[in-house]
Amino acid sequence: MLYDRIFLTSLIIGVWASIKIFEELLPDKALNYLPKPLALYAILIFVISMIIHTFWLALAQRRKGFFKTKFETTTNQLPTISYYPNIDIFIAIHNEEKVIASTIENLLGLNYPNYSIYLINDHSIDLTKQILDRYQSKFPEKIKVIHRINESIRGKAAALNYTFAHSNGELIAVFDADARVEADYFLKMLPYIEDDSTAAVQSQKRVSNPTANYLTKLQENEYCLDNYLQCGKDVIEGNVELRGNGFLIKRDVLKVVGLLDEETLTEDLELSTRLIVNGWNIRFCREAIVLEQAPVKFKSLLLQRMRWTEGSLRRYLSNLTKIFGPSKETSFSQQFDAFVFLSQFAVPIWIFLDIISEIVRYLKDQETHLTSLMLISLVIWLITCISLAFGIRIYRKFSWRTSLKRAIETNFYFLTVWPIIVLLTFRKVLFSRTRGKWHKTERHDEPKVSVL
Repeated sequence: MLYDRIFLTSLIIGVWASIKIFEELLPDKALNYLPKPLALYAILIFVISMIIHTFWLALAQRRKGFFKTKFETTTNQLPTISYYPNIDIFIAIHNEEKVIASTIENLLGLNYPNYSIYLINDHSIDLTKQILDRYQSKFPEKIKVIHRINESIRGKAAALNYTFAHSNGELIAVFDADARVEADYFLKMLPYIEDDSTAAVQSQKRVSNPTANYLTKLQENEYCLDNYLQCGKDVIEGNVELRGNGFLIKRDVLKVVGLLDEETLTEDLELSTRLIVNGWNIRFCREAIVLEQAPVKFKSLLLQRMRWTEGSLRRYLSNLTKIFGPSKETSFSQQFDAFVFLSQFAVPIWIFLDIISEIVRYLKDQETHLTSLMLISLVIWLITCISLAFGIRIYRKFSWRTSLKRAIETNFYFLTVWPIIVLLTFRKVLFSRTRGKWHKTERHDEPKVSVL
């Protein structure tokens, strides 16, 4: 905790303050040969990197033919599968009576010859236990139920680690309690994980309730952006990340890297970074889709995204020297990808600090650069809008006109909420003595299924 505070302060706020102090101490003559203000040009470095990254991902996916939609023909074919390993499905469950029965029924319909379903009841106090027990009694050869009732450490990571010791599958598939997949899900995923250097593969994530309200519609568009970025990172061999729902990982690799971190807020993102810094690859399978419920209330969404953001930031603070240090296992693509990702945290903070600084200068009747800051903000908005339009075009198969319209409305939501989340996350990391807490995403009733 103290390490995170010191590192974050020196890394972003400290660097910004040092630039400002350096600029003030330099004589006027020296400033005639340097760009001014220096902090503004430092922000430009981040923004230019984001622009390069945006076009790199777009061109890489364009060359692969991923921009083809139902309006165009495509000849992409799935690789063939040479071997069908045993797969253990892990689902950590806490008070999921509304959705778990439908999820089990869905997974029982998988078209795959060799898999088992492990249902881990993590201290549920609703009807979850009874539902799981009924399914185990009906499908004893396929379903294994584990009840964690008295264990002191709770949470998804602890539940999955506990189950690891009671399973033996060559591959482990992790799903959330509200997951929905197609019958050929594993057949699409397996070709991506056959390579010896690949540790895991993440499937495309989509929203199962996009028509619930306007907020879930915006989240559906946001998921399209995430899939687009994940696919681009896969093509350039960057940092594809596990998303906690809908991924496959090799059992032996998970054991070697030390299982899941039970203390982190985002065990999936932390594991992703740990795999990458240890020289393993993570692939993205755009053909396989896992559906999940999106929060329908803004408060629930905000709590979820703040947890994701804090967990994501902390795992990079813990692994920064391993990514960029002299003994690194990461490639240039992975380093540049990580740099651009961290820019998404640094730029809102630096712009916020610069705006405060420029307001002070304005009150002192000194020269300001607020117009330049606003221009930089507009460029960032345009970069995000372009990527959103590409993602919606590819993963929702809309026309370019509809994709752009959706991208614009989603971008207003996204770039309004994101700076607020970043600022709140920085406040939490810098000034709170405790880590953020895990807040369960509210579930909604699924169609009833019979278990008898």
